[in-house]
Amino acid sequence: DASWQEGRMFGYVFHPGEETAGVAARAHQLFGSENALNQSLFKSLKQFENDIVSIVTGLLHGSPETAGTFTSGGTESIFLSIKTARDKARAEHPEITAPVIVVPESVHPAFQKAAHYLDVLTVITPVREDKRADPEAIRRAVTPDTILLAASAPCFPHGVIDPITEIADIALEKTILFHVDACMGGMFLPFAARLGYPIPLFDFLVPGVTSISSDLHKYGYSPKGASVILYR
Repeated sequence: DASWQEGRMFGYVFHPGEETAGVAARAHQLFGSENALNQSLFKSLKQFENDIVSIVTGLLHGSPETAGTFTSGGTESIFLSIKTARDKARAEHPEITAPVIVVPESVHPAFQKAAHYLDVLTVITPVREDKRADPEAIRRAVTPDTILLAASAPCFPHGVIDPITEIADIALEKTILFHVDACMGGMFLPFAARLGYPIPLFDFLVPGVTSISSDLHKYGYSPKGASVILYR
């Protein structure tokens, strides 16, 4: 196995130092046997979920109407964003018999995986020379069967933030849901912005962003797997 303890590694292992890692391990051990499936029996886990969703909602500039779910990781969060779009389309647009999501080629593979499971088609658009999503390519790819647009903040392969505001404008214009995959940046970018770094808008401050995923087991330094999916 790669020896992440001996040097920096981008992704996969997010080590906060021995003291904080010890706190996380002890917390995990305290509740490792409880089953969150039955929240009437394990009421503390329901409270933890509500607290976590509330905290992440605050970091990502949600509102009192923002709803969310604690998940087992970024893949499940992305899966749920697509399932939500599919189910909404089924309820409101029964004329769409072959729903489509439009995603840049730099998105996480979980989008294609989830679309395959959920019987949703995927249209992949190219990125610009700077590796960010190309809004015009996304616009050209939208059809009446498109149920969801997606972008990354940042994308996993290149660490760049897609032009969220420009893509959100397309989503608003076309009345399509728009998911921001902030699985890598959701627990990093808000703090970088507080430190004064010029972070472009990527969260619920952007009209048109309808859902965001944020992994806690990355820069939230929780044990794996832990993520949150939020809906405007």
